[in-house]
Amino acid sequence: MEAPLKNVLIITYYWPPAGGPGVQRWVGLTRHFAANGLRPIVIVPENAAYPQIDHTLENELTQALELIRVPILEPIRWAKWLGFSRTTHYAKGLLPKQPKGLVERLLYAIRAQLFVPDSRIFWVRPLKKVLTKLIEQRNIEAVITTGPPHSVHLAALNCFKHQKDKLPKWIADFRDPWVEIGYHKTLRLNTRSLNRHKNLEQEVIENASVVLTTTKSLADYYAEKYGVETACITNGFSSYYDDTRLTKTEDFTLLHVGSLFEHRNPIALWKAIAELRAQGTEGADRIKLIFLGEVSEAVKISLAENGLLTLSSFEGYIPKKDLSRFVDKSSLLLLCEGDDSSYEFAVPGKLFEYLSMKAPLLAIGPKRWEVYELLADLQDTLVVTHEEKELMKEFVQTTLLQFIAKNIPLRTARTVKKFEHRYLCQQLVTIIERI
Repeated sequence: MEAPLKNVLIITYYWPPAGGPGVQRWVGLTRHFAANGLRPIVIVPENAAYPQIDHTLENELTQALELIRVPILEPIRWAKWLGFSRTTHYAKGLLPKQPKGLVERLLYAIRAQLFVPDSRIFWVRPLKKVLTKLIEQRNIEAVITTGPPHSVHLAALNCFKHQKDKLPKWIADFRDPWVEIGYHKTLRLNTRSLNRHKNLEQEVIENASVVLTTTKSLADYYAEKYGVETACITNGFSSYYDDTRLTKTEDFTLLHVGSLFEHRNPIALWKAIAELRAQGTEGADRIKLIFLGEVSEAVKISLAENGLLTLSSFEGYIPKKDLSRFVDKSSLLLLCEGDDSSYEFAVPGKLFEYLSMKAPLLAIGPKRWEVYELLADLQDTLVVTHEEKELMKEFVQTTLLQFIAKNIPLRTARTVKKFEHRYLCQQLVTIIERI
């Protein structure tokens, strides 16, 4: 007789039909829970104001899943009712470095100084009620809260901090840093708000059974800062893209998937490509750029300044099931992160999806970025800072010459099995059993 599955409760804001990278970590991991003796019970918001919708991700959910929807009150809806149309851009992460006009400055101030840790703070109280009831009525092995939004952690904190020994194990999953998250500099938190963030972060981390992160550098940082147990489970992917459908094409296509914010703008790369074209480099006139996802206006201006805007196609958000038609004709994948030190903890989830595509990969980010280590032994990849234009230029040219030899996008078999969700789920089971 098989042993019954152990109940693991997950609280997450992002869940299908939400699109984007914040969804796919726990959708992918829960698909393998049952095979590892776990039963996922997932608490998600009801009628959330998601900035991106992808109904196709609902097809990836495991049938062993129990889903509980809890109503949420979101200030972004109030802003829309009051006619603040740009709030949708803010929700997608398209925050200008400098707010323009009185209304935009007011919205920044409200978000930064009143909604701590974030605008989903009004979900905490109803979450706590549901969480308390489930713990009382069900045999819960572990509770996992995943942020951002970091408000999600507060529901568990309010349950655990006074009776930690009587409750299930609590794993606080940080997909991004809290206090050190990059956009806090854009929001310009005042001293009171910043201290509130710091205090809440400390309370969550010190009361959780273990702090889980998506990068080793962030896990090490929290372990050293707070003297707590931490663990790293990277983001990952569920399956490899089919590379048997590649056909000849005239275009050398550079593909960027996901949001390309102003702070990620790879200006040096645009200059490098412009120089290759100006110098008459063989095949440079065949370079095309495709962007899938939100693209900052500042990025488009940079492309125009380098004569690349007419070579660029902006497709907006594309459902995951439709990605393959763009991947199949792409010769170079682009990954960008900001050059500020606050982004050294950030490894975008799209990196792992890129690895499943097997195409050459150019990653541009901060100096001590963990991506250097992740891609160190993988063929046809380059990791550089935003200042290293000549290295970018050389890599693009090398990849371009490989392409024009056959007019077929290059694909490389890589050893990246450790990033598959099924193997990452086994790591999670080990952590749950250990704590």
